[in-house]
Amino acid sequence: MDTLATRQPIFDRREQLFGYDLIVRRVGRVTTEAGSPGTRPEIDTISDVGVDRIAAGHQVFVNVDRALLLAGAAESLPTDRVILQIRPRPGANAAWIHSCAELAQAGFRMSIVTSRPQELPDELLRFADFVKIEVAGVDRARLSDMVARLRGFKVRLVASRVRHRIERDICTNLGFELFEGFRFSGPARLTRNDVPVECLRTFRLLKMLHDPNATDSEIEDTLRRDVALSYKLFRMVNSGAVGGRDVWSIGHALRLLGRDQVARWLVLLLVTDRARPGVQGQLVTVALTRARMCELVANASGAPRARMPMFMVGMLSVLDLLLETPMDTIVEAMDLAPDVRAALLRRGECYGTMLDLAEAYEQGTWERVESITRTLGIETETLLLYYLDALAWASEHQGPRSEATRPVTRPSGRRESPADSAHSTQVARLR
Repeated sequence: MDTLATRQPIFDRREQLFGYDLIVRRVGRVTTEAGSPGTRPEIDTISDVGVDRIAAGHQVFVNVDRALLLAGAAESLPTDRVILQIRPRPGANAAWIHSCAELAQAGFRMSIVTSRPQELPDELLRFADFVKIEVAGVDRARLSDMVARLRGFKVRLVASRVRHRIERDICTNLGFELFEGFRFSGPARLTRNDVPVECLRTFRLLKMLHDPNATDSEIEDTLRRDVALSYKLFRMVNSGAVGGRDVWSIGHALRLLGRDQVARWLVLLLVTDRARPGVQGQLVTVALTRARMCELVANASGAPRARMPMFMVGMLSVLDLLLETPMDTIVEAMDLAPDVRAALLRRGECYGTMLDLAEAYEQGTWERVESITRTLGIETETLLLYYLDALAWASEHQGPRSEATRPVTRPSGRRESPADSAHSTQVARLR
């Protein structure tokens, strides 16, 4: 596919998932403005891929430009799932505003992205449902003036690029109701200098699994001393449908699956055990998506042996946010291999480059994505299929069910076009 697409979560004040912001660009298209939409890639992506594969049953903000609105192309989108996102230019003409008003009357919700709310015409704000403002680096007095301009209208304020809790609290006090991204949930600095005891036990086991001098019986004895961890690992391994065969002991799992696969389940358990509804659940989804994406990137770049370490790198890359502990403290406690350590701490060496690609894709920094794919020798056009595969895999392995894994309800009367089935089959064989 010739499209790049990702999503950014949007949370409410209770830090529960409200929906996603869809970020799309054609491969090779030069972006002249951060986050600006193309001609019609968002609408084409939803038509080709299906809104549910991107939004997982939630609402999605979709960028539409002036030309699309005037042409009526947005009318093909489902009104109950899609929020149209527009970026007004100074001196918006009457025909464009009229097109927006007609879509609002047809049942669409409208979101305005702006850095100058004081310049928005009243007739546009009267039918808008949301106004999104990038708040990073904006001083409190100026932000307060922006909000004051909008108080007379029935719009919900969305803050994007909120960097930490202090900034989030300022926005909340000013009247913002929704927050894009997940970094706002963390403190201004990760100052915790310890790692939870249960994590240290898992780290010890992972080290033993990768130590050729550690025997299977020693690993089994170590696990047996931690009843809770043994039980959780047991359930997870058996839920993995290992060739239709039940695993009846850790020793059996080691013999049947091998140490690498048991280590994979253990890392998966380490992260998914921290899943909670809201931001924590989305961070777990990010970890799972990165891990799967890193695996697929390793295979595509001609390094299939790197799949297992890249799975671990992707999975652990969010652990600092989940534990609110600096990454160097976590890496030190885990006693990781030098190349894994370099990837997690400074995105160094080959593993770091692959992780950098997964993160750049996730954040929608498309120029960076295309630059790294050239370095790794990967076709950029394949990345959307890898990303969709990673989202599906993350949903299947989320662990405790939360809003990230709720069953999808498709709007009635709308059919979704399948993605490239031949390539999807090829990707599935990598599982």
